[in-house]
Amino acid sequence: MKKVIFSMIAVVIMAFTFVSCGNSGSNSSSNEKGIVGNWYYNDNTFYTFNEDGTGSYTAFGNLFGNFTYTESDGKLNLTYEGSTIPTVLNYKVEGKTLTILAGEGNLGSDTEYKRK
Repeated sequence: MKKVIFSMIAVVIMAFTFVSCGNSGSNSSSNEKGIVGNWYYNDNTFYTFNEDGTGSYTAFGNLFGNFTYTESDGKLNLTYEGSTIPTVLNYKVEGKTLTILAGEGNLGSDTEYKRK
């Protein structure tokens, strides 16, 4: 039951994050550094993707959760600690911009994060 509640809370928080004006485009994810690094929506909301397939999401200045991730064909599969259900996000990386794409499986509109 706790896993279900945690997953539902994750979806709600990410929905609030994804409601922003963005720029839609293709699902290509080509970039020299790929997804690894820190990606900021603002100073208080950001993703961290480590080279070893782990990462974390901080929302509104609070650690939302740690996760493991895989990436394939323009999709990020995030599995948060304490959950067995992955969160699947369509994305692309262009230069220093990570765009979480709206559409099938994602809520809201495209959301851009900047690498710092």
